Amino acid sequence: MLKFYCPNCSSTEYIAKNSLGKKFTTDPYKNVKSEIQCSICFFDIPSNISENIDKKDYEKNKILWNEFYKPEHLKHSPRCSICCRFYWEIEKYLFNKNISRKDIFYQKYNPRNGIGDLVCKICDPKSFI
Repeated sequence: MLKFYCPNCSSTEYIAKNSLGKKFTTDPYKNVKSEIQCSICFFDIPSNISENIDKKDYEKNKILWNEFYKPEHLKHSPRCSICCRFYWEIEKYLFNKNISRKDIFYQKYNPRNGIGDLVCKICDPKSFI
């Protein structure tokens, strides 16, 4: 049984543990193999700072999360191009409204920057029916 402590919100409940598909070659995610999604704040937390952690290490890991991992996480996290919500904010909103959290984004081509803009299920719910 997985023992989880979220360094973001102090929850001990989680949704799922997922392996990271891509290999990171630079810190801070260089040695992270999986992440655990918290069931309260919906952040994906590196398992090496949240899984099977002793209470005495929790405060140290909280500092690591806030100063080392979280800034990098924020930099690379997907967000909606319309409402600017991050994925965890969208998932939490959908969960609280009892709406499926599967496929929370679609990509819409933007000729201005030559790549797709992400649009979330909150901003365009009809596209997800």
